[in-house]
Amino acid sequence: MTTKRRVRGNPIPLIVEPHPENYTGYPFITLIQYRDNHTLLIIDQRSPKTIEGFVLDLCGPTGTDEELLINTASEWFEHHQTDYPVSFYFSQQGLSSLFAPVYRVYPVEFVTRVIGPMPAFGAVVPPAIKRRRRKHLSSSIQIVKTF
Repeated sequence: MTTKRRVRGNPIPLIVEPHPENYTGYPFITLIQYRDNHTLLIIDQRSPKTIEGFVLDLCGPTGTDEELLINTASEWFEHHQTDYPVSFYFSQQGLSSLFAPVYRVYPVEFVTRVIGPMPAFGAVVPPAIKRRRRKHLSSSIQIVKTF
């Protein structure tokens, strides 16, 4: 009897597409398909394991000013889109606390399709730190405290 190994998430690879030729909306807005649900967001950062961004569909339920979010993101896109993530620009403008309720992180393994830009900034991903395990001292070693 053979057993099937369970695959976590979606085994289908991530499909990233540019906006269609006839797209007339904002160029910084991205549509993702997460667990068969379509979501509009402004992607802040992409890493190999996650997609982080501001979800426009949550602006109404959380009471976030969607017009202010889009206008500020538009300013960032015109001047600083290749310099740093949009969340840095929101922080510089003093708006990060207003937009925090709509910030979400999506694991890439459950995202099957992306339409629009997916910016990635290497300096934003925290470095992986490997720590050694703590070794216990044997009882035969004498510990001397000097102050």
